[in-house]
Amino acid sequence: MLPVVHINSRNAFWFVALIVIATLLPFLGETMFNSKGEPREAIVAVSMLNSGDWILPVSNGDVIPYKPPFMAWCIALFSLLAGHVTEYTSRLPSALALIVLVLWSYRFFARNYSWSRAFLCSVVTLTAFEVYRAGFACRVDMLLTMFIVGALYSLYGYWQNGFKRFPWLAVLMMSGAMLTKGPVGVLLPCAVAGVFMLLQGVNFGKAFIKLLLPALAALVLPAVWYVAAYRQGGDEFLRLAMEENFGRFTGTMSYDSHVKPVWYNFITVITGYVPYTLLILLSLIPWGRINALDGLRRSRVSRLWSDFKAMEPARKFALVCIVVIFVFYCIPKSKRSVYLLPIYPFIALFIADYITYLAQRGHRALKIYAGVMASIALVASLVFLVIQCGWFPYGVLKGRHALDNAMMITGLEQYASLAKWLLVELSAIAGIVVLWRLRRQSAISSALMAMGVTVSIYWAFAGVYQPAILNAKSDKPVAEVINRLQPEGDVYAHVSTDMLRFFTANYYTGDRIKPFESAEPSSGYLLIGVEDARTFLPEHADDYDFYMVRHFRKRSCDTRQPMLLLKFREK
Repeated sequence: MLPVVHINSRNAFWFVALIVIATLLPFLGETMFNSKGEPREAIVAVSMLNSGDWILPVSNGDVIPYKPPFMAWCIALFSLLAGHVTEYTSRLPSALALIVLVLWSYRFFARNYSWSRAFLCSVVTLTAFEVYRAGFACRVDMLLTMFIVGALYSLYGYWQNGFKRFPWLAVLMMSGAMLTKGPVGVLLPCAVAGVFMLLQGVNFGKAFIKLLLPALAALVLPAVWYVAAYRQGGDEFLRLAMEENFGRFTGTMSYDSHVKPVWYNFITVITGYVPYTLLILLSLIPWGRINALDGLRRSRVSRLWSDFKAMEPARKFALVCIVVIFVFYCIPKSKRSVYLLPIYPFIALFIADYITYLAQRGHRALKIYAGVMASIALVASLVFLVIQCGWFPYGVLKGRHALDNAMMITGLEQYASLAKWLLVELSAIAGIVVLWRLRRQSAISSALMAMGVTVSIYWAFAGVYQPAILNAKSDKPVAEVINRLQPEGDVYAHVSTDMLRFFTANYYTGDRIKPFESAEPSSGYLLIGVEDARTFLPEHADDYDFYMVRHFRKRSCDTRQPMLLLKFREK
């Protein structure tokens, strides 16, 4: 529990390091791949190791990577040490990136603002659900976030030192960001730093030159890969790179991708900061004479600019980062919650300030919030106990997805061991202790206890609840059947939706599933969705004989259709 430990400026960094490492590293391999995003990234590393092509490997039979290869390089290198690509090694780059992000954020704000606010900021960043979720995902988003935020911290130091030393660390961070996602990794940090420098009175010409040189230097390493990839992939690679980077931003892509209105970004930040969204909402309720809105009501719009100019430079920098990055990602039609991840450490700083403000006023919301989080830990533990005892009423599950939901509940019922029970009991004990001690604690101790019980909930969530539920969604059992029937050689598949594949099954079969249309095989096994089969089989009935091997009634986590495994041969 956080309040039991005496935290000071000397041990705060190591305490944050212990929390973030214990929250991430033990649980990375617990959950199977269960959506198309993670195996689509991991399979690139598989194809790199299988083919020896580390520039532009082809996976899923006919797909070249949509993104630059830095994430896949990291996965492949970690997997060389492990012997093969696993869920753990695939998620390890994201987890390490989040560890670096949290610790770097602590160091930056402890040095430039306040160690106690930096401590709160770090824990808030880790436990904001959108950040926490990205740290467990085999996706490029957390790695990109670490590089962008690291570049921003480095460029701030570049300005702070009067541009005396060339910011090589910022150059490396921006190079890594561009090799992870594309030119946005260089453009965005320079744009944010430029706006901040102008607001600090730096001449436009000077700011432009001082940022242009690091930006150009950051392009050198990515340019080596882009040239090599173009030589290998030709115009197809160039078209894909242009569409993914510039077409996505300008809304001129050949297909719609995550097209959302502007208000979507506001909603994702509000929901992404759960559970702290709840704390803020509770603090806005007038509890007796104490009202957190009093300070805002006394503020005048005319004073906002003067208040902004009077801010400490680090807080001003954080605010500029939030505004510029948020506005930047409101421009393209394509919007996703993970695009806004770089603003989360900076918002966390202001949440840390707000928690401190509430604690100084003895605001009741902090104790209520701690009580709610403790209650959630207890309720989750009780639900787990009910399911383990076989008392869940499966009759309440109705509708078209009743089978899938029942499988997830059954997975939770079967997912138990001594270690799993200890994680669940630890969160329950944390909840009980918080509820027992809450009345006698100060407001700031209540906030720390709430953070402690939140961490214990995340341990139970990552180690028990999430894998038990999501593993039931995975297509890994389908791949295991395919591997038993055909341990080696190509297996074929048909998916009617463009750009969609059986990514999960392909990962678990070692990248052996090829598109039926491009291969034109004479015989073999075919994986296909039930709905797709209704049109595909009649179209090919004159050329092939098809025989049913297995009907998987669970919907595929990739195509959202029940699957058929067929054997076929030419007539």
